[in-house]
Amino acid sequence: MSEPTHTHSGRCHCGAISMELAFRQPADEMQVRSCQCEFCSRQGSRTISAADGRAIIRIAADQLTTYSFGTQTCSVLICKRCGVYAGVVMSDGDQLLSIANARGLGIEAFRDRDGTPLTHDGESTTGRIERRRSRWTPTEIQYTL
Repeated sequence: MSEPTHTHSGRCHCGAISMELAFRQPADEMQVRSCQCEFCSRQGSRTISAADGRAIIRIAADQLTTYSFGTQTCSVLICKRCGVYAGVVMSDGDQLLSIANARGLGIEAFRDRDGTPLTHDGESTTGRIERRRSRWTPTEIQYTL
């Protein structure tokens, strides 16, 4: 299997949270998603991920706050300083998986892309976790001082 060769980076407005993403697909071939849950629709999120990619999230530890709701199976990453919703992470055994909010992080390659509306209402917790495993990006988090 080939290594991811399409790289993207973004950061919250103040720079306390940043992401480096690497995907096998070019940006114009990736699905940009627009979750229709109440939280995501209020944020106007446009998320991206790929199970065959990789992500590194760098976070100023004192500037991170998280939010969990619904099934409590993941954590939304929010910058304390500027309020940007940067992405979502989920623990899966000893691995982390994530989606990036391309809009919140200002990722240029996805700037003008509309999101495909998705609704996950009625999805079981097990089904939700399996869907994330099949779509979300393997992730490493690095905390900075």
